[in-house]
Amino acid sequence: MSIYLRSRHIAPSALTTKRPGTNELWFGGNHQINAGSRQELLVQLANLKNAVETGQVSLSDNAPKSHEEIAALKSDKRSYFMSAYRDRTGATWAETGAVIGAEVSQTALRDGFMRRFMIRADIPAGIVRVRLKVPNVTAVVASGASQMWPQLVHGYYILPPEFYVKANVRIEERDIFQGSDDLLDDAFALCQEQIMVEEDRVYKRALDVTVGISNPQQLLVGGLTPSSIAALRGAILNWGLAPQNILMASDVWGDIVGNAAEWGNLFDPVTQFEIIQTGFIGTLLGLGITTDAFRVVTQKVLNAGEVYCLASPETHGVYTDRGPVAAIPKDSYEDGVPARGWSFWELISVTVANARSVVKGVRS
Repeated sequence: MSIYLRSRHIAPSALTTKRPGTNELWFGGNHQINAGSRQELLVQLANLKNAVETGQVSLSDNAPKSHEEIAALKSDKRSYFMSAYRDRTGATWAETGAVIGAEVSQTALRDGFMRRFMIRADIPAGIVRVRLKVPNVTAVVASGASQMWPQLVHGYYILPPEFYVKANVRIEERDIFQGSDDLLDDAFALCQEQIMVEEDRVYKRALDVTVGISNPQQLLVGGLTPSSIAALRGAILNWGLAPQNILMASDVWGDIVGNAAEWGNLFDPVTQFEIIQTGFIGTLLGLGITTDAFRVVTQKVLNAGEVYCLASPETHGVYTDRGPVAAIPKDSYEDGVPARGWSFWELISVTVANARSVVKGVRS
């Protein structure tokens, strides 16, 4: 079953696709992007971003390799989906929902910003209690998917509330009867957008609430430059913390690509396909640089021009969850809508435990 979800992208994989106008693949046999110099590498990364955003190629390593494989994969997916739909016991339909939920959990763990930049706390049954390594700070606690507030922490523990992140996916009978080949893809995409993307939106809102508590927002006049990166980094260093990551919107990445000479040897871009998949594009002044440039449009959470400098996860923030995304088969017949699907949910908490660990910059 996993092949149906992991291969959800109908665009050919960048691993096996030639760059437009050339006979050269995007990536070589060693999964390294094909580029002859650092400057060319930056250009190719920018071109790859555009190709992914426009749907020309996919960064899924299990995406189909040709148009023939795309057609065969669509046929297989439709056959599986129709088999699940016709299973009168409902067992295959329930199993399909469970696999979608598990796959969304794995994808969020690998690609989600919240899960990458924060520490996951193991919690027993009972109330969530998070131990802080830096006391006497202001934390930002999410009390729901759209609610959060700053909280002055005097001791070593904080008790963040847990809340649900939910996704309700329905497929109309009309679409099932008309025989679309993309129904399984659409169900997975909708669940991912409502779970993983919502996690990242909650995390971003928490980052925005920290602005002005300990660090003012910085205006990146003239765009992102080595000096503006140094200023963001310095604001965290001044608190005795270790800056570790930069999270930037896709348009800000253009400041690096468009002025390779200014960046010189300061920026060390990555070349490995498996790393680029996650949005990690290199290191700069000892900071890991991550962007949402390689996400499809519906999964982007950053606004144009936004840049966040973050301290190491140990002094930055904590999230908790009660296990992978759960799925329960549901329908909407009683509401007068002939549709079937699943309700997905997870129980999490999100705490940016130290407002000093975040500096936000906005590109002017």
